Amino acid sequence: MAKASSKRKASSEAAKQTKKQIALGRKEARQNRIILILVGILIAVIVIILAVGIIRELVLKPSSSVATVNGEKIQTDDYQNLVTYNRYNYYSNISSLEDGLEQMRASPEDNEFLISFYEQQLGQLQTALALAPQDAVEELIDAELARQKAEQAGIEVTDQEVDQAIDDDFRAALSQPAQEPITGTEQLPTSTPVAQEQVDDLYDRVLNAMQISDSAFRTIVRRSLLLEKVQDALAGEVPTTGLVADVQLIQTETEEEALSAKERIESGEDFAIVAQEVSTDTLTLEDGGAVGLVTTGQLSMRYGADLDAYVFALEVGELGLVESDGMFYVVKVVERDENGPLPADILTQRQNSALTDWLEERKQSPDVQIERQLTPEQIPPDPFAPYFGF
Repeated sequence: MAKASSKRKASSEAAKQTKKQIALGRKEARQNRIILILVGILIAVIVIILAVGIIRELVLKPSSSVATVNGEKIQTDDYQNLVTYNRYNYYSNISSLEDGLEQMRASPEDNEFLISFYEQQLGQLQTALALAPQDAVEELIDAELARQKAEQAGIEVTDQEVDQAIDDDFRAALSQPAQEPITGTEQLPTSTPVAQEQVDDLYDRVLNAMQISDSAFRTIVRRSLLLEKVQDALAGEVPTTGLVADVQLIQTETEEEALSAKERIESGEDFAIVAQEVSTDTLTLEDGGAVGLVTTGQLSMRYGADLDAYVFALEVGELGLVESDGMFYVVKVVERDENGPLPADILTQRQNSALTDWLEERKQSPDVQIERQLTPEQIPPDPFAPYFGF
């Protein structure tokens, strides 16, 4: 009986111990489940953070805008590619100028003018390099305005034109004139043929040095070609005729001298003879004060705005006197034509600046909405300074 009682007691204790172990096991299981849930949540948070970072860097950041032009976004990746492209070109030009300066400074007395010119160009390039991030935004705004103009006018740039422009530029860079043997008559240099493999190799090396992709480079070339086409189209729209006047003038330093010259002409003396004796204007002196045909604004560049305005208000054949930019002028308008042919140099100047003038006008127009959105974090780092020794 004693043995049976002992067995029941041991069995009871074993049962109690097993219940404790079961309870502890359940508790540990709950703790493990909680830990696993927390680890899972942590992993999910990390994955989300990484995904957001990747999406931001690869999708959202490149597709964000540095400016908008009439609602059209200028994307960050296009902006960063252009900044990188421009920086590389600035560094290359600066390096070339510095090499040239180093050589000229070996004989400064023989190269004084060139040294001064190179130093001026170098300063301008260094300023442009510093302003490259800001200037790139304005360059892309201009390009977008031109693109919108091109779209309206049906102007396009084809892939073939982009390919041809790239090939032409790189082939020209590789072509070196071959010196013909002297035969007693002057020979023109001939170009050395360039294999396509050489062109392709140079292209790859340049892209690698610039640290931009083929598609980015082609986008930059396409924009440049489109700007050229828009410039040509706008140049073709420049009027070739306008208000012109045939002008004579005498320039003096004092009003008394101008009044004396005017009185002599009014007394019957020839304008040209008086001009040759009195005028201090070296440009017209030999021609007896004859300026020739001019249009509005043309005289301002040399004689000042007051003279320009006076000339086009003066009656034909009338003799007048006006002060402009500190000098005094006796003026006569020989002839005026409301629709005469514009002077060739003025027409060329207006045609060459057609795109620039149009862009400035468009940017001031109330129907053009431009919003600049560039932030410091959108400006790409400069990878070239150490390479070029800056």
